[in-house]
Amino acid sequence: MGLAVLSIWVWLAPAAAATEVRTLTATGEYRMGDNDTKTDARRLALLDAKRQALEQVGTYLEGVTEVKNLSVTRDEIRSYTAGIVEVVEQSTRTTLEGETTMVRVDVTVKVDPAVVTRQLGELRKNELAKEELIRAKAEADRLRKELDDKSRQLAALKGGEAETAVQQRQQIIARADANELLTRTWQVPAGTKDDIVTQVKAPSPEEREKFRATLQEALRLDPDNPWAHLKMGYLYHSEGNLDAAIREYRTTIHLKPDAARPHLALGRALKAQGKKQEAAEEMYAYLMLAEKNPANKPLIERTERKIEQLNRKEARRPRR
Repeated sequence: MGLAVLSIWVWLAPAAAATEVRTLTATGEYRMGDNDTKTDARRLALLDAKRQALEQVGTYLEGVTEVKNLSVTRDEIRSYTAGIVEVVEQSTRTTLEGETTMVRVDVTVKVDPAVVTRQLGELRKNELAKEELIRAKAEADRLRKELDDKSRQLAALKGGEAETAVQQRQQIIARADANELLTRTWQVPAGTKDDIVTQVKAPSPEEREKFRATLQEALRLDPDNPWAHLKMGYLYHSEGNLDAAIREYRTTIHLKPDAARPHLALGRALKAQGKKQEAAEEMYAYLMLAEKNPANKPLIERTERKIEQLNRKEARRPRR
């Protein structure tokens, strides 16, 4: 069967101090079946190797004193890790073992505890980024299960049915790759300071262009990814390109009508264009969809006040 078989070995460099950079290396393996291509096998082995590497990083960070002092939970560390550390593909090897072709992909992660602790501190102040990374982790888990199921199905198929299943699995892989890319853009500015609980430092021009390229690649892989459209809208919004931002926000709402954040973002952009009534309607939609939890409370209260202000201004407008 063409299912991923993971072997992970970890080398943690001897550290003279607790803050020394640690290196982790993981090797993912994929056992190819009759319906697998080497390209798909490499991508599947890479996805699993990255996942295993990030889990090892999470385990390591749980024991770092500076991280412990931040009082972040185990689940939070697991969710945030993908956005903080970068996994780099090192090499791919293909070998024939008996009658089975094995594809192995090596990845490496370098972890600087001081840098990670600082970035975790930034994340704690950014409710929007935390929300997005937790969502991305859940999506990654869902897509991994979907890939496992599709690979098992594919191993038993032949002919035209197999071709269709191959294409479906390739689409799932592309969505997984796009989802991973989005975790690298949690510092994309959210348009206005009211879109997040605490404003973080704006990205440099170089970082901004890197974000743009990453989002464009995510959309190439998964054109209907609502979160990629939302983040592209944030980027346009922060640059003052309100028409483009509104287009992206509306696309997000079309693709994910039950999501709260896109309505708030659209409301902010419409307000900036002077469309107060439409802005209030979108902000109200946010209030109806947003989870009523402690993390969202400050933003919900600010949005309620903003709606009241917009309604008062609209009521004072002279009638013609």
